[in-house]
Amino acid sequence: MTELIGVAALAVGGYWIVQRVKRKMAEVENQISRAAAKADPNGRGAKLVLDPVSGKYRPQS
Repeated sequence: MTELIGVAALAVGGYWIVQRVKRKMAEVENQISRAAAKADPNGRGAKLVLDPVSGKYRPQS
């Protein structure tokens, strides 16, 4: 009987931990999304292409 209680306690504890981790992951995702929106509201910027002569990346014209 004590084994059954132990297994039930482990199951409940595992479920609780999974729910906490899921909640924390959602909070972190929201923080990252807000920070990304603040950092560059117009998107990622100009697309870079490789200049074959110099070998450097330059903004696409």
